[in-house]
Amino acid sequence: MLQQLDQIRIRLMGLGGHGIVFAGRLLGMAAAMGGLDSILTITYSPEQRGGWSRADVIIAKEMVDYPLIDEADLFLATTQQAFNLEFKSLRKGGVFIYESTIYKPTIPNLGSYVVIPVPATEIAEKTTGRKLTMNVVLVGIITAILEPVIKEDHIINAIKGMTRRAGKLDTSVQEMNIKAFQAGLDYGKKYLQELR
Repeated sequence: MLQQLDQIRIRLMGLGGHGIVFAGRLLGMAAAMGGLDSILTITYSPEQRGGWSRADVIIAKEMVDYPLIDEADLFLATTQQAFNLEFKSLRKGGVFIYESTIYKPTIPNLGSYVVIPVPATEIAEKTTGRKLTMNVVLVGIITAILEPVIKEDHIINAIKGMTRRAGKLDTSVQEMNIKAFQAGLDYGKKYLQELR
């Protein structure tokens, strides 16, 4: 779907607390583990509480020479507000993923995009008992779309590397995130099979 591109531009956006930045870091770290160049740019809304956060990740075969995304190849929005603000940045033919247990957007020119609704909160709660792991479920969906550019092992290693507290490995959080990721990956693979 996007694997043939020399550079993949990913925009993730949602409510602060949805783990958007963590998801962006996982994708960037996994890409680097696979020998690709990656760059992450983080933006927050001006509100101190209840605002949005955005993580732009660029993954490339060569060195990224411009860190900002004008047009996204893949856009993920976990809220209606994120959709309203940034859907226009998704290029025609791009992939749009949204959190379908939270909202259902009205997409202009629907046939111009690959649209993937994901009940990530529901999957997270069923798999780990914690809604908060929905961000890692969504990373699983993105991995299914981008394989083999982003590999399952690299995401798992990135999760292991990022689940430390005070310098020590937090195995319970690590296991929970890996389970959430694998549930998202399975969901993504099944969904893509049905699309074909």
